[in-house]
Amino acid sequence: MPYTGIVLAFLAVHLALFLILMGHWLVSAGFFPRAVEKVAAIYEDRPIRATLVGLITYGPIFALLLSAGKFGKAAIFPIITGYLGLVIAFVGTSGLALLIGRNLSKDAPMWNQSLRGSVMLALVFITPFLGSFFLMHIGLASGFGAVLMAKPWKSATPVAEALA
Repeated sequence: MPYTGIVLAFLAVHLALFLILMGHWLVSAGFFPRAVEKVAAIYEDRPIRATLVGLITYGPIFALLLSAGKFGKAAIFPIITGYLGLVIAFVGTSGLALLIGRNLSKDAPMWNQSLRGSVMLALVFITPFLGSFFLMHIGLASGFGAVLMAKPWKSATPVAEALA
């Protein structure tokens, strides 16, 4: 019977990771709806380019986060940079979740599409081995690249028109 505890612990960790991923994507879609819409459009038009841009830009940031212990007292800077990159990657992958949800239910409201896409994407990401060691990192890198390509910080309307 000692294996039952190990199996339940493994199951609890995967359930917690599932809920954490879904929560991040739904909160990102709720806080930044226009940015998530732009990122979903990037994923629809140029998913391969978003992945390549993400691997080139997010890869070094993630490597810097993983090697933060080598910096001693100055480790706070790579840690902050890595976690900000991770937040940007979560906003980007919420666009991917929205696109998946749109393809699953075209007539549903945006939050429902985002929820459905988040469930499907989280299930793919928490799949042992292939999902958690490979697809999750590729997905986060592509989300980072999609945010960079979408440039959600640039408004489509000029500032004078927005203030009027």
